[in-house]
Amino acid sequence: MSAEKNLAVEVYRVQGTYKAKIIYFTGGVTRDKPMETITDKKNPNPALRERKVLGLNVLEGLTYNGNNSWENGTIYEVQSGKYWNAAAHLDTNGLLKVKGYWHVKLIGKTMVFRRM
Repeated sequence: MSAEKNLAVEVYRVQGTYKAKIIYFTGGVTRDKPMETITDKKNPNPALRERKVLGLNVLEGLTYNGNNSWENGTIYEVQSGKYWNAAAHLDTNGLLKVKGYWHVKLIGKTMVFRRM
């Protein structure tokens, strides 16, 4: 669950890399438009704009580097339809910090997640 409690992802391993898919979110959700009906309308590929956001893989390709850190992944930002480089690490408090960046890791945005 994200620190803001507006997003939950399931992290899982596939063939030596790690992925994460959306299992809960609040953005764009209303009583008349439940989470299960929200689609990936900002995707740059028109053929993918009708796919559901719920269950969508948004983080792929992370490889474990040791020292509780993962590198070389990509993260998909549903709000903009953009892909970013991604890295993650587990801090001493057990928080997963996932950083999306464009080529230079020093500049980017970090999201914080707590295990549910």
